[in-house]
Amino acid sequence: MTTHSPPEEESTVPFETTEARGQDGLLAPKVATLGKALARASQLQARVQFGFSQVEWQVVTLLAGFQSVSISKLARIAVVDPAQISRAVGILSRKGLVERGTSAQDGRRAELSLSPRGREVAAGLRQLSWQFNSRLLDGYSQERIAGLFEMLDVLTARAMREEMDTAEGHPDGDA
Repeated sequence: MTTHSPPEEESTVPFETTEARGQDGLLAPKVATLGKALARASQLQARVQFGFSQVEWQVVTLLAGFQSVSISKLARIAVVDPAQISRAVGILSRKGLVERGTSAQDGRRAELSLSPRGREVAAGLRQLSWQFNSRLLDGYSQERIAGLFEMLDVLTARAMREEMDTAEGHPDGDA
């Protein structure tokens, strides 16, 4: 495995350029910058097209992937405070996009799902995402795109393994 050493001296470039480039040779800042830019662009589209806040956008997008889910589970998945999720659910319910039901396993717990209108809106959000995806990847071959996605999958798995190893007290992956 090739390791990259930190540069001996930092180059002097405008802050805006550094922000977009991330730190030379370091993967995490580059991926984090990309992730934030993608999320901000998607959230802005959701606000312009549907009038959604960031949390409302997350709720609709995440509920589209579940048959029904509790507020607490949705909050864990979204990495958002349950109170924020609850407020967003209230707004989306009043708009007729989210329905509350009762859990089949625990009648005391509410389960959330998208209403038929909510599923239509989620499909619209998904379509916007596909259009955005197409614009970002325009000009790249299918092979190069497949390679990018494969690399992202491998890097994600490695990062998750690194996290688990560190949490278990084995930062080098040795048991």
